[in-house]
Amino acid sequence: MLIGALSKASGFSKDTIRFYEKIGLIELPKATRSTNNYKDYPDEVLQTLKAISNLKNLGFTLEEIREIIVRAQVDALDTKTTFKIIDQKIIHLEIQIDKLLLYKHRLQAARMLVQGEKINHITTLTEMRMCA
Repeated sequence: MLIGALSKASGFSKDTIRFYEKIGLIELPKATRSTNNYKDYPDEVLQTLKAISNLKNLGFTLEEIREIIVRAQVDALDTKTTFKIIDQKIIHLEIQIDKLLLYKHRLQAARMLVQGEKINHITTLTEMRMCA
């Protein structure tokens, strides 16, 4: 399958597919060039791209996706390992949520400080100091 058809079937742009190939997220067999020097992508690449799309929609980073794909390729992605990867991602997301909530509370407190200031005094955001 040529890159245009692969792009259409996978939902990824040609540039994204080339980028994934460049960083080794998708791999092509050595004999993928046709006589006109076009790359002929096998169906396995489409399946990998669909897996990448699914994993991205679950919030995994490209590096995390690489690890999952490599594990799947070497048959090291059993149920126990899959649960461990999912649990680690959930913990990571919970930490991110906690940080974002902290930032939100700090900004709300900063807003309250600004509202309480005298009208003739302007407090810039860079002057504000918030408690952790």
